[in-house]
Amino acid sequence: MNKQSVKRRGDDDDDDDGGSATTIDDRLSQLPQPILHHILSLLPQKDAVRTCLLSKSWRNLWHSRFKVEFNDDWFATQKQFWSFLDNTLQRYQNQNLTLHQFIFDVRSVFDFALLQKWIPVVITKMCLRSLKLIISCGTTVFPLPFIVFQSEFLVELHLEGRNFNILESTENVMLNLNNLRTLRLHCVDITDEVFEKIISGCPLIENLNLLHCIGLESVKLHKHCNIKDFGCAVIGETIIEIEDPHALERFYIENCCWNWYLVHKNKHFPHLKSLELYRVQLPAETFSNFSSFFPCLKELTLDLCEGLEKFSLLSSSIKRLIIKMDMRSSIKAFIDTPNIRYFEYSGHHFQHFLPSIEFAKTSNEWNSQITAWYNLKRLDNDAMSWFVKLNKLLKGLSQSHITLTLIRNKYKKLDINDSYEGFWKPVVVEHLRLWECFLSSSDPDLLNCFLRICHPRYIHMNLYEEGGLECKKVNNLFEFMSKLIPDEIIGSDVWLKDLVGIEVQDKKSKDWQIVEGTICFRLTWREQL
Repeated sequence: MNKQSVKRRGDDDDDDDGGSATTIDDRLSQLPQPILHHILSLLPQKDAVRTCLLSKSWRNLWHSRFKVEFNDDWFATQKQFWSFLDNTLQRYQNQNLTLHQFIFDVRSVFDFALLQKWIPVVITKMCLRSLKLIISCGTTVFPLPFIVFQSEFLVELHLEGRNFNILESTENVMLNLNNLRTLRLHCVDITDEVFEKIISGCPLIENLNLLHCIGLESVKLHKHCNIKDFGCAVIGETIIEIEDPHALERFYIENCCWNWYLVHKNKHFPHLKSLELYRVQLPAETFSNFSSFFPCLKELTLDLCEGLEKFSLLSSSIKRLIIKMDMRSSIKAFIDTPNIRYFEYSGHHFQHFLPSIEFAKTSNEWNSQITAWYNLKRLDNDAMSWFVKLNKLLKGLSQSHITLTLIRNKYKKLDINDSYEGFWKPVVVEHLRLWECFLSSSDPDLLNCFLRICHPRYIHMNLYEEGGLECKKVNNLFEFMSKLIPDEIIGSDVWLKDLVGIEVQDKKSKDWQIVEGTICFRLTWREQL
């Protein structure tokens, strides 16, 4: 920045010779203090402290920012940690400062009395808006001050850990969180009755996140029409009922049957944009009239769900679809999503099953990403059919820009039949990524199969040599080429007649050239000319 003659406040007092103040361009320091405090509140605690080095005017600014964080990992001893917490909050109280956000994260034995002392103070006298308490200290039980559930200032409450005694904190207390918009309960012990009491005192709740709460068997939201973001990861069977899902925009469910769907199957979710299901058992009728129930759904994630052996998905609104599988059988799917922008499929690393996925015709450009593991020992007797299935999968995605990642987790020479004629026409693939690629006698055969089923524009490899218990990274490109494409197959394999040129690039290089190190190939095929 161009230097300007700006006199910083307080500089006159610091000049020993009584001369003029040092000229410096410090425009940021000239901003009003509330704005500077807001900027500091966006930074992590350690970064906020480091701002004291910027200039004299910033030296003590972090002491009064709107956000404080306390983490016992930052201190060598517990005594230092608790002394810092006590001194910091005492300074805020003495200066009558406002505190918007309070974050407390402790993983060791802590001082109950000190926390009991300061939580009511920061909530009532400092107008606290956001309270986040993470306590993981073995079997120690911490009764929360009841004022936590009676604050009219709090708009966000996050409790995490099994050390909270929420029952005692809410017993015989009228709960009143009239302005609370966000409630997150992670790994806490809570009964249905206590949860019902808490949520009844939050009439304006918009974001509700319940992760792995012990003892929670039902979540019933009958008078909460403002909920936009709801997430629930259950332990065991949990009933989920939302009387009015009209405002709901994001829904996350983990580890349960699709019971919320069965309960709400006659209701519509007109504004739901993101639906994420993790380890959910899906009944056969899940995708029936899917688009009418979720007319505005843009993102759908099916992560390790059961019940996807055969399904059809029709939706004109979905733009992002992610499927991750952990099954001992493959899936067969027909997907009609004309406005799709991104599709991702990922198989489990212990399985070598490939899905059968067919997309209806789309008019837009979109990207797809496929990640599959192949176990050479399991494929030994059925290797060619696996490559045929992969070829058909790529054909089903041929409308998109495909990134194919193949990861090998067993190393064994394959007996591949060169006369096998079950392949479709090779599919254009943008990126072919071969991870954990070991140079062995089977690699030329594998490369032949890969290049029979697809024509990648780029091939990415991280290469290693097999050598006892240690695997050495390949650094010699020419050695790699001689092993990967030996002389006896050059000119004889069917895919070579379509290959016009090969260029290579190092991971750190900007230019395409012959290099040593991690290798990326750029291939040019006749159909691209």
